[in-house]
Amino acid sequence: MKKYYNKVNLVLSVAVCMLFVVACKKSLEPQEYSELTPQNFYQSAGDANAALMTLYVPFTSNWGNDDPGTSGPTWYAALYNADPKTYLSRSMINTDEITNTAQDAITGPLENYTWGPDTWVGANDPTYYKVSYVAKATDIMTAINASAAVPANIKTAYIAEAQALRAWLMFVLYDFYGPVNVKTSEATLTDTAETPRLSDTAYVNQMINDLTTAIPNLQPSYNNDAANWGRISQGVANMLLLKIYMMKKQWAAAQTQAQAIINMGVYSLVTTPLISGQTAYQSIFNTSANSEIIYAVPANLTSPNYWPQEVLPSDYASAPGIEPEASGWQVQYMPWAFYNKYDPTDQRLSTILTSYTNTSGVVRNQANGMPGACPLKYTNLTANNEATSQDVVVFRYADVLLSMAEAINEQTGPANAYSYINQVRERAGVSDLSGLTQTTMRQAILDERGRELYAEGVRRQDLLRNGSYISTAIAMGRQAQPYDTLYPIPEAIIVQGEGVIGQNAGYGN
Repeated sequence: MKKYYNKVNLVLSVAVCMLFVVACKKSLEPQEYSELTPQNFYQSAGDANAALMTLYVPFTSNWGNDDPGTSGPTWYAALYNADPKTYLSRSMINTDEITNTAQDAITGPLENYTWGPDTWVGANDPTYYKVSYVAKATDIMTAINASAAVPANIKTAYIAEAQALRAWLMFVLYDFYGPVNVKTSEATLTDTAETPRLSDTAYVNQMINDLTTAIPNLQPSYNNDAANWGRISQGVANMLLLKIYMMKKQWAAAQTQAQAIINMGVYSLVTTPLISGQTAYQSIFNTSANSEIIYAVPANLTSPNYWPQEVLPSDYASAPGIEPEASGWQVQYMPWAFYNKYDPTDQRLSTILTSYTNTSGVVRNQANGMPGACPLKYTNLTANNEATSQDVVVFRYADVLLSMAEAINEQTGPANAYSYINQVRERAGVSDLSGLTQTTMRQAILDERGRELYAEGVRRQDLLRNGSYISTAIAMGRQAQPYDTLYPIPEAIIVQGEGVIGQNAGYGN
């Protein structure tokens, strides 16, 4: 188990209580940070590290934690847990990639595009509350900087780490809600007055500034450092910058950023199997910290990987090439229409289950009762265990290559983009692309990203950037509206804001 994430779990219950004293009753009102001072906590580099570890809490894959910044407090799911209400799943399940079977009060509106400002309340909307963690990151940066007990070199490194984590939290919020009213200045941390949402330009510039400032003071990577695997590195910060530039369609900047990651020389495609008997692609997701993974949430006993359990059928007993596993929940599955976009020889199919024997000994498949394929992704399963020990992959080098192809194609057409997308296709064992126009290459890249990056939480962003998010939903029979490209700000926040915090277009107020 990773030493670093063990530290996160070890300090969580103690450090959170010490650090984040609630001085307000409303969930997102400004908090009192006066007890978080160098004088009474940051007495060593170890104290500063313990504080820093709490910022990783939202990025775990466990079911969730109490948010120490809320009265109660309120329990929220972690961003990279497989539950349908999390950032990971909500980035997939209202697209053509993943369908949800539950159709309950949380997932029904997601599936049918019938959500509104008051659809998800409290813990059922686990993303927006990360606004409070942005403020916590700001406070921790301030306290570390003010501490005379922390050596200068460690201080610089820890502040950079907190700054990059703050930018990542802001990116998550921006992805779902657009710019929101975050606190990134020490001067406003203790203000009790509500503040308006930042302008789009100011918000994006803040994320970019945080990342570009942090990068020189971060370690290049932790792929060869098991004790610290899971910490923010230059690779992660560079990847976040690439995501921002791609989201904003700043193609030249995106190309430059993708090239910067390539030039690091740290990451590469896995082209030969890392595990005997598996395809190269399959082995990526069953081997921790390999050369293709830029960031993954380390799995351990308190923050395991629940994704396979989410997609395996409830009557599952066994399948060829897959270890026996406890029956799943099949909350989510891959529609056959999406599965059929793969070439039959595509090696990525080794991670997608299309047939299994159920608990009654009956073989189930597309022709016999399976509603869709099981997008396992992680195939080294443990018998009769609901949680697996494979790290939850977040950023991969294959995404960098496909982003480079897209950025080039959008600027100058496909001629210089082929080499990047074809590297990914060659690893999958499918033929190279050639002879495409800019328009057909655009569609080819979208399709390739779907096949390569399925179940990694990028499909919603990809469809939005492609301009086909709403049209894809309508084609699937969903009640999508043009404004559904952003989720609404929770109604409780609008009411609490007393007219200062504006609602996203289309949702009233």
